[in-house]
Amino acid sequence: MKEFNPDLDQEILKNLLKQFDPESFVRGLKQQYPDIESAALSFEEFGRKFARKAIELGEERTDGTYEVMKEAIEKTGEVRFPLIPQRYIEIAYLSIQPIKRLWTLMNSPEAYSYKLDRCSIYTAIKNEYGEEAAKRMTCKKLCLTIIDEVFSHFGFAVETSMETNMADDGSCEFIVKRKQK
Repeated sequence: MKEFNPDLDQEILKNLLKQFDPESFVRGLKQQYPDIESAALSFEEFGRKFARKAIELGEERTDGTYEVMKEAIEKTGEVRFPLIPQRYIEIAYLSIQPIKRLWTLMNSPEAYSYKLDRCSIYTAIKNEYGEEAAKRMTCKKLCLTIIDEVFSHFGFAVETSMETNMADDGSCEFIVKRKQK
């Protein structure tokens, strides 16, 4: 019998950070683009590649909690939204953000919402481009792309909004609503 381990494999997080380090990413942007606005498409591309890698590594190295959740979903056909994509959103953020947990504000069959009080991408932009550039919140493209990529990978059509942001509110809050078929 396989030993039950409920914890996320920390090697996933280390591997993602190594490949998608926010400081290195933004430093590279600064060398390529003199202003943050011209780097906008790079945030989307980074978010897409990052989300895909988080899904790939998360599927390769599942944990006991995820296996139990998948089993329950298979038996009941319920709660696939948002629980399955939520796992990969959490893997992504836990790997590159200075947080130990992602604050979930809402989790229902219709909507999922979470909040970040600290952000390594925003901080890296502020350090490389300055506070005024960071306040433009160009980095939101990265987070919105991660959300879209993860939810669409699992077959969910969603509407995503950013309700608060680091520049104005000191935190970023995202709401993901499931589109009804």
